Amino acid sequence: MGTFKKGLFFGGLLGAGLMWLNTTKQGRELRENMLNYAADVYAEVKTKITNSKGWKKISKNEYIRTVEEVVNNYAVEHDLPDRVRDMVEKVVKAQWKKLKEE
Repeated sequence: MGTFKKGLFFGGLLGAGLMWLNTTKQGRELRENMLNYAADVYAEVKTKITNSKGWKKISKNEYIRTVEEVVNNYAVEHDLPDRVRDMVEKVVKAQWKKLKEE
């Protein structure tokens, strides 16, 4: 029963956080900013990868390393908080399939 209660608690926290991001003005602005940061980072990652030799044969691990490098540099340049940096990194890492299709 302890695991169920813990799951219920964390699920409630996650739901409240997602609701905050979608319904409050601050949440919407934060979400839009994170998506804008992610778009900028993805464009930079894509440019860096496509300008390298053998980019069509890049592995997912190499892509992830490149994303981490670019996100860290971007976060320092734009003074992003760690949690925003982590969210941007997650969003851009999830674009692996999109990059391979292009």
